[in-house]
Amino acid sequence: MSLAFFFIYSCKSKISQEVNKNPVKLDILKSETLAFHLKLNIDSLLNSNYDKIIKLNQDRFIIPLDSVMESDSSRVIVIGKFINEKDIFAFDIYGDSDACFIDFYKFNTKWVNLKSDKYDFWMLYDFRFENFNNDEDQEILFFGPPNMNGNKQKTIYKFDSKENRFVKSGSFFCNELQIDTNKNIIYFEYGGSWYTPNEKSIFKWADLKILPIKKVSLELKKYDYKSFNQWISYYENPTQDKDTLVLMFKKTYKEKNKKMSDLWENFFE
Repeated sequence: MSLAFFFIYSCKSKISQEVNKNPVKLDILKSETLAFHLKLNIDSLLNSNYDKIIKLNQDRFIIPLDSVMESDSSRVIVIGKFINEKDIFAFDIYGDSDACFIDFYKFNTKWVNLKSDKYDFWMLYDFRFENFNNDEDQEILFFGPPNMNGNKQKTIYKFDSKENRFVKSGSFFCNELQIDTNKNIIYFEYGGSWYTPNEKSIFKWADLKILPIKKVSLELKKYDYKSFNQWISYYENPTQDKDTLVLMFKKTYKEKNKKMSDLWENFFE
């Protein structure tokens, strides 16, 4: 099952004993643009949907803020069985134009906050649920908005059933992110402006984390309009069990050199 939502927002969270213990969140509570969200209480919102929650099946979701929006800013809370068929989860997305946060919850007779995390980009734009690594659970993919070249911040969170927690498995800024669920491989491609490096990378799932295996990049030797001579750089992960890439070589890129052109053009093959 795959489900996607679309939204653009500037948002903020609750005031509670838990939040008051967290100085990071207190900083963004000062924003006047988030006054509407200061009135909201996540616990009461989640608990007020108790009757609906206990009747949920896997293809049903609750977004309890739809009926209470009062301002030009918004906030997204999603409740549902979006990880597996038996467990009920929720996440709360909030922040302002400078920072965005996600809180993850699990329901087990009462709501428990499993994780509070700062998003990797200043705005969260979209999300979807999908099984990216061919196991029993789905993952959550969050998107930032696209830049002028179509690149987006894409972050994948996975639920760790053994430790009862959410893990940020991988974070990518790219225009292409293709998933091979059978091989547990992810293909990454970044295309920037004429003056920025272009990159292609291959990642693999290693338990809960997504680790780089190899990468190739093309970049200009000089950042001017007169010369378009490029470097080609190739990296490999020597151990494949850590988030480490080692530069294997850096050479002048010659398109007529078949080895070099094949390395770039057919990197994913």
